[in-house]
Amino acid sequence: MSLPLHESRVLAVIEMGLCKQDQELAARFAMFNRLVEAETPPGRERVEPSRWTCWAMTAALLVAMVAIGVLATLVSR
Repeated sequence: MSLPLHESRVLAVIEMGLCKQDQELAARFAMFNRLVEAETPPGRERVEPSRWTCWAMTAALLVAMVAIGVLATLVSR
């Protein structure tokens, strides 16, 4: 799973803090990571949006921008 850089950093800081406080938890994190490193996440856990989702979001954004422009023109009259 690929996360944006800032989210990865936040998770790393949280993990480091937890591992410093609880050595047993750190050992469990390490074991879990070794067990699941070769697995791929199920489809419902994918983070990347589909092409259709990207297209729909872009279209919705463009419609919203046009609507705001029209409303701004009507209000300024």
